[in-house]
Amino acid sequence: MMSRALTYLLPALLLACAAPTPDPPPSTVRTIAVMPPGNRTGDGLLVTGTSLLEKYAFDTARTTVGDVLAAELRMQLARRGFAVVRPDVVQEATQGRAVGSPDAAVEIARHGHLTETLLVVAIEQWEPNGGTNPDFVIVALEASLVDPGTGAVLWHTHRRASPIPTPGSVTLASGYEIAAAKAAEELVGSWQAPAGP
Repeated sequence: MMSRALTYLLPALLLACAAPTPDPPPSTVRTIAVMPPGNRTGDGLLVTGTSLLEKYAFDTARTTVGDVLAAELRMQLARRGFAVVRPDVVQEATQGRAVGSPDAAVEIARHGHLTETLLVVAIEQWEPNGGTNPDFVIVALEASLVDPGTGAVLWHTHRRASPIPTPGSVTLASGYEIAAAKAAEELVGSWQAPAGP
């Protein structure tokens, strides 16, 4: 009886804790460079390349939550009509370094000759509810759009720690991928690229 009540209560609690949709960016923003997200959690947040088998037998590339989140953000922005700087261009400019603050992003962008508006995301919390197939991941993020020329922050949001449901996750990695996709949708879901030149 109690487990049945919890089955119905958990989704309701997750919805009640849903993060509010951030405001859209200024209408002057048309092209965005998604910087590699910073990780403030103290955990590597590995999605692939974690096991000995993956590392040595299959030579699986090491992928983190930050990598998945950046890819999801690029995809979501492109769907909404924004021009998105190619990931290899950002990779070369950042030399693979994660960027967790607007100041660091501006410094790296100037050194790497990135002139487009920068989307800077920091992962503050990323905690699955336990086990290898989590029902949700508690996520806290900070995100900013930054003009690399002036260093001005054009847009900022903070996603307070709250759960993101991960229905259908069969592994921790798939749970992380589902949560990253939903977090990206939350961050830029209300955005639409401005029309015109």
